[in-house]
Amino acid sequence: MKFFHGNADAYSFEFNLREKQMLFEVLGKYPLVPVAHHQLSRHETGSNPENQAWLAESLAAHREETRQKVRQLMTNPGNFPMQGGGFRWTATRADLEWMLQVLNDVRVGSWLALGSPDLQAARQVAPKHEDLPHWVTMDVAGGFETIFIAAMAGELPVQAAE
Repeated sequence: MKFFHGNADAYSFEFNLREKQMLFEVLGKYPLVPVAHHQLSRHETGSNPENQAWLAESLAAHREETRQKVRQLMTNPGNFPMQGGGFRWTATRADLEWMLQVLNDVRVGSWLALGSPDLQAARQVAPKHEDLPHWVTMDVAGGFETIFIAAMAGELPVQAAE
């Protein structure tokens, strides 16, 4: 992936075909964090069932809006036009912040699906075959998050425009 431009509100990335496929595969898994994971209170005595129901309803609406936006991003060819040696995605800071929220949901959802392991200890043993997709998804989502955060922080070298 190449980073071409970054200023106060415009970031441009170029993905090769495999990178674009990987990004779309991760985005296509949204949402992964179970609704039940979102609680107003972690203590039984502090939770109000009506407020918890309101949270679940609001979260469902937000997730559906986000799912539609993800679908639109992936299906509209104008979002990733062929340019230079790959597919160019130009995003605003708000677009990147939204992308980070989606990627984080997928990454955390994968971690939860693995049973919330201590990552240091878990990486010292071979993962179970059935857990590999969650590990890969978690790592790929985290990799894209790292790149987008670095771009927003001005820490990525800018490639010369082609």
